[in-house]
Amino acid sequence: MILFQSNLASRRQTLALTGSLQRAAREGGNPKLLIAVDQEGGEVKRIPSGPPTLSPPQMAATNNVGVAAGQGRATGRLLRNRGINMDLAPVSDVPTFRGAFIWRQGRAFSLHADKTARFATAFALGVQARGVAATAKHFPGLGSASTDTDYTKLQELTPSAAQRAAALKPYERMIPRGLDAVMLTVAGFPAYDHTGTAAALSRPIIQNVLRGRLSFRGVTITDAPLSSTGHDERTAGVLAASAGSDILLFTDSAPGELTALKAALRSGRLSRADAASSYRRILALKRKLGLA
Repeated sequence: MILFQSNLASRRQTLALTGSLQRAAREGGNPKLLIAVDQEGGEVKRIPSGPPTLSPPQMAATNNVGVAAGQGRATGRLLRNRGINMDLAPVSDVPTFRGAFIWRQGRAFSLHADKTARFATAFALGVQARGVAATAKHFPGLGSASTDTDYTKLQELTPSAAQRAAALKPYERMIPRGLDAVMLTVAGFPAYDHTGTAAALSRPIIQNVLRGRLSFRGVTITDAPLSSTGHDERTAGVLAASAGSDILLFTDSAPGELTALKAALRSGRLSRADAASSYRRILALKRKLGLA
């Protein structure tokens, strides 16, 4: 479940909401739910009155990773105390120029890969230290995008080899340290997948780069909207699951998605082995968070 600012009126109301969601899961015989928000700091903060009190660039400007770790711990504590157990943060993109939308929005830590890696890692581990899952995004890196992928059809990004290597550095640092989750962007990267398929729908990017080269064993989640991939959301969801995306993120209703996924399983378009692997990864994260 993803919540937005309009869902979060107060601590009391949020606890009532998250409690009712978890009761519904229990009554249905299911493990507890992952309940997520985007609590990045700066422009994107679904609980405006709470931490992080600094934006990512402000954290990096201190030149003290302890500040980012503290901001992460405070954020994790805030969310945990409201029944929220997953933060769709930190932004781990490395902008390749100052006109990159992620830099203009004040959401990226730094223009430098090493600094981004250090501060994003500190924030993520701080969040996780408080029993909340952290989610590095937007893999394999939106630093070369001038336009926000939320509001465009499929963007094909063509960063240089050096820029692609820099974009992976935050993940190379976070993954061995136990990063819980990675969000896959809806932009395409022909250098990784010659078809230009969006990363969230690309088996070469998910299986070869993220799970192969970087040895990530945690949970993957798609960015939204999936309609930005050039497909309707129901079709994109099936393609994403078939490629290895564990969680399909919809920020609005997606009628027919579950039926489409079941049909894909029956036809073999979505392999049972892949579906079972995704389920095991999600369940392992829930166990780590005390939800299962």
